[in-house]
Amino acid sequence: MKLVAQLEELFYQAQHAPKKEELRLADWRISVHESEAVSLGIKDNSPGSVYTPPSYREGENGEVFLVWADGKCSQAMVQLVSHDDREYWQQELEHWRQASYDDPDAAHIPSPEPLPLVTVDDQAIQKIIAGDDQMLFDQVGQWLTDKPSAAKMQGGIQTGWGYRHVRTSSGLSITYRQSQFLAWFSFDSVIGGGFAKRRLFRPEEQERLWTRTLNLYETMHAVAPPVGPQTQVILAPSMTENMCGQYILPNFSGDRVIEGQSAFPKESFQKNKLVFHPHFSLVIDTLCPLELGSYLVTAEGVPAERTVLVRNGKLQTPFLRVKDAVRWGAKPTAIPQGTAGLYLKHQAEIPWVQALRGVEDGVLVLTVLGLHTQDVVSGSYSLSAPHSLRILNGEIVGRTDVKLTGNFFTDLAAPMTKTAQSDLDNFPYLIIETGVQNL
Repeated sequence: MKLVAQLEELFYQAQHAPKKEELRLADWRISVHESEAVSLGIKDNSPGSVYTPPSYREGENGEVFLVWADGKCSQAMVQLVSHDDREYWQQELEHWRQASYDDPDAAHIPSPEPLPLVTVDDQAIQKIIAGDDQMLFDQVGQWLTDKPSAAKMQGGIQTGWGYRHVRTSSGLSITYRQSQFLAWFSFDSVIGGGFAKRRLFRPEEQERLWTRTLNLYETMHAVAPPVGPQTQVILAPSMTENMCGQYILPNFSGDRVIEGQSAFPKESFQKNKLVFHPHFSLVIDTLCPLELGSYLVTAEGVPAERTVLVRNGKLQTPFLRVKDAVRWGAKPTAIPQGTAGLYLKHQAEIPWVQALRGVEDGVLVLTVLGLHTQDVVSGSYSLSAPHSLRILNGEIVGRTDVKLTGNFFTDLAAPMTKTAQSDLDNFPYLIIETGVQNL
């Protein structure tokens, strides 16, 4: 909170009584995150080693956006300094002025709007931060006790608690609490599981995650028959999320669409072009209680909301930050936090257990190599997928190594593509027919 107060005082003076006329501000925005975090890790079956020691850290940092009296803009990262030196901040203001630039579309600070009611903090996490952290050590101890005897385990738990402060010259002044809980583990760096929300996981969720991961790990030790030309490909939820992060997020970013760097030109959105199968919809929802992608307000001061990017296969809008919205001629939209807050929906989605029973000849892809090297705009992929699992007659029977070739946009447009719901993940299993061959 101290950093916010220092910046507010600095900007108020620069707006109303600057020491130098060239340092006069027309508008400004402050976004500061005040946070505390406690974490504990496992490295090669060893908890709290020199590589993953129990740790506590705190910090106060954020960003500022300034619009000077002549219309130029400045943007900078800021953090709390150990002293309340007004001369220091005055020098920073001069540095920011020296680095100012012309960007008329960006020189806009939204007026305050009503904020939604969204739960983004879990009081149980605050208690852990305050010192009641035995559950972290108990959980890591339980993992090491229950793990397969021959497996080399990696893992970690992190809890975070803090405050988000957003202030603008247009009158927005909000401070709210937020928390996060991240837990992950893997066996032999091959099979793993993870949980990420703004709340602690429940015992039954931890048990289901552990059981699922353990079953997959045990199955990985059996040798399975090779795949054939009729083999279906099923992307695990984490793979579906990774594919959306690689192909969906960049191509639905407003600035890329406006600049002609997206797979979907602006005219396609304006005409609501059909690009996916009508059963698919794509949504950014930042209003879901205690989800990692939820918030009350963006760093730009825009209230959280639900934005439909694709409805029944048809383009609706890219996601638009303030500058993009000015250029687009529309209101700003919800903004995803990475892939958190992004939801891929299919009208005929069924539970994974039911979908698995219907797979006679398939392969479950858990991870791939080189996804970040693929062409984002074309949607095409050619990926090695070692450590995949063969499915025969509705059962996962063993490990196989495959190569995938296809196009993610084509996959989402194909009538045979289906999804299956995971009770542990926000992204679904994605069942596709694409090029698959043995490695």
